Amino acid sequence: MYVLPNRRAFSDAVTRIFIKKNYRKEKDDEDESVDLCTKSSSGNRELFPYQKLVRDYLLIETPYRGLLVYHGLGSGKTCSAVAVAESLLTKKKIFVMATVSLLTNFKQQLRGCGDPIYKQENHWVVHNLSSEADREKGKGLGISEKFLDKKGRFFMTVPEKPSNFSSMDLKTQKDISEQIDDIIDQRYEYIPYNGITSSNIDKYLPESDPHKFDDSVIIIDEAHNFVGMVLNKSELKTRFYDMIYRARNTKIVLLSGTPVINSPLEIALLMNLIRGPIERVRIGCSSVISWDEGMMTGFLKTLKDVDTIEYDSVKRQILLTRNPPYFESVLSEKGERIAVKYNKDFTQEPDILKWVDSFRSKFQDKIAGVELLPQDKLLKEDLECLPSNFEEFAQTFIDGLQIKNALLFQRRIQGLVSYYKGADERLVAKEVNQDKRLVKVPMSSEQFLRYLEKRWIEIQIDTKKGRSSDLNEDFGSYRTNSRLVCNFALPPELEVQKEGENFKEVAFEKIRADPKRFLVDEKLKHFSPKMHECLQAIKKDVKHKQFVYSTFTGLEGTGIFGLVLEQNGFQPYKLKREHGIVIEDPDMKPGVPAFAYFTGDESQEDRDLYRQIFNDPEKFSADFPQTLKESIKERGRLSVLMASRAGAEGINLENVRHVHILEAQWNPAIVDQVVGRAIRICSHARLPMEERTVEVKIYVSVFSQEQAVGIEGPNIALIRRSDMGLKRYDVEQPTETFLSTDEYMFDLSYRKGRIAKNISLLLKQAAVDCEIHRKLHYREQPVIQCMRFDTTTKPEDIAWAPAIKTEERDTLYLKNIVRKARRLQRVSIKGLLLIVDPDTQEVFDAQAFEDRRLLKIGTKKSPTEIEFF
Repeated sequence: MYVLPNRRAFSDAVTRIFIKKNYRKEKDDEDESVDLCTKSSSGNRELFPYQKLVRDYLLIETPYRGLLVYHGLGSGKTCSAVAVAESLLTKKKIFVMATVSLLTNFKQQLRGCGDPIYKQENHWVVHNLSSEADREKGKGLGISEKFLDKKGRFFMTVPEKPSNFSSMDLKTQKDISEQIDDIIDQRYEYIPYNGITSSNIDKYLPESDPHKFDDSVIIIDEAHNFVGMVLNKSELKTRFYDMIYRARNTKIVLLSGTPVINSPLEIALLMNLIRGPIERVRIGCSSVISWDEGMMTGFLKTLKDVDTIEYDSVKRQILLTRNPPYFESVLSEKGERIAVKYNKDFTQEPDILKWVDSFRSKFQDKIAGVELLPQDKLLKEDLECLPSNFEEFAQTFIDGLQIKNALLFQRRIQGLVSYYKGADERLVAKEVNQDKRLVKVPMSSEQFLRYLEKRWIEIQIDTKKGRSSDLNEDFGSYRTNSRLVCNFALPPELEVQKEGENFKEVAFEKIRADPKRFLVDEKLKHFSPKMHECLQAIKKDVKHKQFVYSTFTGLEGTGIFGLVLEQNGFQPYKLKREHGIVIEDPDMKPGVPAFAYFTGDESQEDRDLYRQIFNDPEKFSADFPQTLKESIKERGRLSVLMASRAGAEGINLENVRHVHILEAQWNPAIVDQVVGRAIRICSHARLPMEERTVEVKIYVSVFSQEQAVGIEGPNIALIRRSDMGLKRYDVEQPTETFLSTDEYMFDLSYRKGRIAKNISLLLKQAAVDCEIHRKLHYREQPVIQCMRFDTTTKPEDIAWAPAIKTEERDTLYLKNIVRKARRLQRVSIKGLLLIVDPDTQEVFDAQAFEDRRLLKIGTKKSPTEIEFF
C-alpha cells in the first residue's frame, strides 16, 4: 500500500518504507587525508542505496508517475535511470531522450550498469542456428530476427564461469559486441531531442500513433536543456513535451544536476511534466432539494478510484479527481482512506466524463434530492502543478531575488524530486581563492570610445524592438557587439568592409600580419586590457594545465587570444599528417609551452587527440595512434587549452589548475559547466594531494572611475541614462550604477543564480529521500531542513489542492497551524531503542528523533509489544 503525494502523510509513509529497506546510510569516514581516488571501485557495479531508492520508488506497483533525479557530480544519474528502466522492461516501452552526444554516453553506461548480458566481460558460449528452437532461444534473449539472419548464430552467457571474451578471436568479439548493441536497441528507443527537425519529426512522432508515450518509461537526460528548448518556443520540442505531459500510465525519469539554468519557469515545466495534468471533473446539479456534503462524501468514498472530493456549495458543484490507473483506494474500518494499492485487474474508464456516468444512477438513488447534470454539461479541467505562465509563476513565487510562498511551492512538488549531493568531496579538486573569482578590468580610453559607438547602435535597435529584460529571457545573443568590444576593441580602420569581403576575416589576417602593432605589451593593453590581464595570469604558472573559455571563437574570442599567446611566449600545438600517418609537428620549438583550440571547428579526431595530449595520461587510449605517441618529444608541452561552448560540451580534462573565463556570462550555469570540465571525479588523482586545487577567474570589463562619471564621448549622456541599473553583485546594498555590458551580464547572472539557488534549496528540502540522506547532507549550506507535516496528521489530510488558485498562500497557511506540545519518553523494548508518547502510545524512530525530527513508525500495544506500520 502507498500514500499519494497529495496527502500530508506521504513524506512519513515513504520514509518508513525506505528505512525498512535499509536505504538510510550513515555519513562516511571523514578523514580528509585519505586519498579515495587510489581506491578503485570500477569492478563494483552494484547499485548504491540512493539508486535503489529511485528504482523502487518507480516500480510498477507504486502510484508515483516520475522523479526529477537531482543528483550531483559523480553520483551516477544515468545508472539510476537505467535501474528504473531495467526493472520495468517486461511491462513498459522504454524511451531515452537526450542530445546526440549524450545518447552515445547513455549507451555506454547501459553496458556498465544494465543487464549483465550487456557486458562484454562474460563467459560466452556460441549457439549456431541449426533449428527453429535455436532461433526461438535467441529471440528469447531479445535478439532481433535481422541479427540472427545476418550472423547465423548468437551467444549466451554462463554467469558462474570467468570471462573468456579476451581470448576469443576478433571476429567473435565483434559479433558479441554487435549482439549486445542489438539487444539494447530492441529494448530502448532513442530520441535525440537536439536533432529533431521538420523533416524527421514523423519518425519520432508519427501521426498514426498519438498516444506513443502511454504505458511507457521515458528517460530525459539533461532535462533542463529539453525544457529550455520548450521555453524558447521550439514548436517541435513543444509537441514532444505535450505528448509526454499527457501520457497515461507512464513513468518519467528526468536527469539533471542543474534543474534551473536560465529562467525560474523551467522548474515549473519540469514539475508539471512529471506530475502530468491534474484531471478534475466539475459535476453540476440540475436540481438540489437537500445539499448534504457528509452523505455525498460517504457515498463517493465507496468508489474505488476517487482521490480528492471538493464542493462548491454556492454553485452546487461536486469536484472530483481520481487515483492513477490500476490503483484503488484502501479504507480503514472507520471508512477513512488510508492508502492506495496496485491491482492489475482494476480497470479505470479513461474518459473522466464517462466515468461519472458509471456511478450516476447509484449516486442519485443514494443521495435523495440531488440530480446530476448530464455528461455534456459536465466540465473537465486539466489543472497544473505549478503555473506554466511566467507572469503568473513570478507573481506567485518570486519576490525580487527571493522565493515567496516557499511552503506552497514545496507542498505542490511533494513526491516529484530525489536529491543526492553527489560524490564524496575528497574525490574532486577544491576551488581556491573563490573570493577572487571576479577580475574587474577597467577599459582603456580607446576601448571606451569604441564601446560607446557600438552600444549606441544597440540601444537604438532595442528601442525599436521594444525588448524587455526580465529573468525569463534568453540573453545568449543580447548586446553582442558591445560584448565583443569588452573583449577586444577593433580599430575603426579594420572595420572597413568592402563588397564581397568578410571584414572580420580580413581584420584577423591584418592583425596576424602585424601582431606587434596590436598584441604585445602596451599595445595589447590599449586594445584589450582584459586579455592582457588574462595573459599575465597564465604566464605566472606556465608549468601547470590551464583552461581558457570564451563564448566567442573568432576575432574577439579564442581566435584572437590564440594570436596573443603566440606573440607572448607560446606556440600553437600542431599535428602533421602524411600518407595517413599522424605525428607531432617536428618543427615545433623545443622548450616553448603550447596551446590548442577546442572550439568545435576542429575534426572530432583532432579534438580527441588534443584532449588526450593535454591531459597527458600515463596511458593513452587503445585507439591513440602509435606513431603520434612515439613522436611526442615533450610530454606536458601542451599546457593551455582554449574552448568555446560548443567545444567544451562533454570534454573531460585532467589536472587543470587554472580556469580563465574571458567574459561575463548571462547565465551562472554556463560558468558551472565550464568549471565542471576541469573539476571532475578524480580528475586530479595523479597530482599530490596538496596540488589538487583549481583557481577560477572571470574577466569583466568595467568603466574606470573617470569613464563612469565623465562627459567625454559620443552620446555618453544618453547611453549613461539608458544603462544605469541596480548593481547587486560585489556590493553590500544594491547600488544605482552605470553598468558596462560585461557588468550587466554578470549582474544578470548573479540575479539568476540567486533565484536558482533558492529554488534548488526548496527542491532539496521537498525531496522524497530528504530524510533518508539527512546525515549525508549535513554539511550543505544553507542547511537543508526537510519538509514535513505535523505528526498528528491523518491519512486523509490533503497536502495540496488540485487547483493552485484556491490554495492558501504561506501567510494564511502559517496562521492556521496550531502548535501543540507532547510528552516523549525514551524506552528500550527487547533491545530496540524507541521514542514513545505515553499519552497516545505512538512510537517514533529514535534516530530521526536525534536529528530533531519525529517519524512515527508504529503504536505501543503493551509494555513489550509494538505494532509497526
